[in-house]
Amino acid sequence: MSRKQVAVIAGAVPAFLAMVAVYQYAPRIFAHLELPAGDAGSRLAFVVHWLLLPGLTLLAGVVGAARRGFFADAIDGTRTPANHGLEINLRYNINTLEQVALAAIAWSGVALVVSPDRLLVIPTMAILFAVGRVTFWIGYLLRPTARAFGMVLTGFPTVAAFAWLGWRLLGG
Repeated sequence: MSRKQVAVIAGAVPAFLAMVAVYQYAPRIFAHLELPAGDAGSRLAFVVHWLLLPGLTLLAGVVGAARRGFFADAIDGTRTPANHGLEINLRYNINTLEQVALAAIAWSGVALVVSPDRLLVIPTMAILFAVGRVTFWIGYLLRPTARAFGMVLTGFPTVAAFAWLGWRLLGG
């Protein structure tokens, strides 16, 4: 196993443990939340409310790219800017857009089928998403392998939601 692979695992394992802890304590963390009524419209409105956090992570990336794109080494708008920070920022934006789209689909599906007391999973995924995106971005700017922690926090809950929804679809 290469050093880079070990570095990725070293970032992924603590992220997985942090994620488990957040899910375990979600009822305490979000005890103040009023959960929506059982109707589909209220549940989807709840999801849209929490999609604000992923949306803000994307907005931060767009603003960051716009700010960096003003400087001389990036102002020409080429596909591969000379400014390394801008290149990372653009990659972050593309990946974040992908993650936001997948999260919106998964969270909507989950919200429509879980029991009302399980709707706390939505704000839990939103918080993990936001923290994951911030740590992914910072890690990516430091070195590419350091983005593993943030990628796990962002992506694993969405993948798990899709897997669970797929299992239910197939009759599980």
